[in-house]
Amino acid sequence: MEQKIQGTDIISKEIYEKIMELTREEKNTMDWRVYEKYRNKLFLVASIAEEGGFVKGFRYGSALMAEALQGADEFNVKPE
Repeated sequence: MEQKIQGTDIISKEIYEKIMELTREEKNTMDWRVYEKYRNKLFLVASIAEEGGFVKGFRYGSALMAEALQGADEFNVKPE
């Protein structure tokens, strides 16, 4: 079963294409059941990494926003 890519998610499409490219040789040499398990584990790892990257980015963005708002208070600037 191959992964379905929803909408225009460019990052997911790039990850899908990269995994398929990296597993091209294995697809031709492995039993299809073994290959699917192998490939699906790669998709799982990529998904976990993508989620972790999102969480780290969100935390970093939140910290920057808090810092910016703290600085705005020091200069009597109020966000709209």
